[in-house]
Amino acid sequence: MGNNSMSVPVQFYFDFISPYSYLAWNWVKNENFKLKPVPVTLAQVIHSYETKGPAEIAPKRDYLWKHCLRTAKRRGIPFVMPAKLPFNSSYALRLAIASDNDPKIIDLIFKLAWCEGKDIGDPDLLLKYPELKSLDVLASSKEMRRALKTNVAQAIENKVFGTPTFIVNDELFWGDDCKNDLLDFIAGNDPLDREHFNIFLERFGRE
Repeated sequence: MGNNSMSVPVQFYFDFISPYSYLAWNWVKNENFKLKPVPVTLAQVIHSYETKGPAEIAPKRDYLWKHCLRTAKRRGIPFVMPAKLPFNSSYALRLAIASDNDPKIIDLIFKLAWCEGKDIGDPDLLLKYPELKSLDVLASSKEMRRALKTNVAQAIENKVFGTPTFIVNDELFWGDDCKNDLLDFIAGNDPLDREHFNIFLERFGRE
């Protein structure tokens, strides 16, 4: 992608309820590229594929928590259980949208849930913070409700199937552990053999 690779927009689809979105946020917020956060309701994205979320499959859920704890420990970042799981993240997501996806607002909400163990599904708790309270009127509006629905529809249209998901130049990268693949792609060093990939598609079918 040349010398201007770091100016290429990178969409970051996330939900505050997603622990992997929290883990990914902790590194992506420090990367030197044009990040465009897109708050989405993870449950709506997952259920659009008529499948279950990771937390709805007990062995997968248990492994997920172990993996998150190991990853956070290795990276030296806090990771605690929110006060309530699952929680309704819609209001928190609308706060982010109302802030024009201000990284400071997104960072605060993620930290309240996954660093401090707060119940961010409780609007009254979030409104205790002045920087969030100032967004309440807009976040509660029909406009922000429509904006969140639009984000979800956009995610599904772009074949997002979970969070976190990154999209750059129509290429999709999923999960906290996609960092190296994402950065290689942005830098123009994608190791993917496209011809080999197309053989896989032809052999195992296309939608």
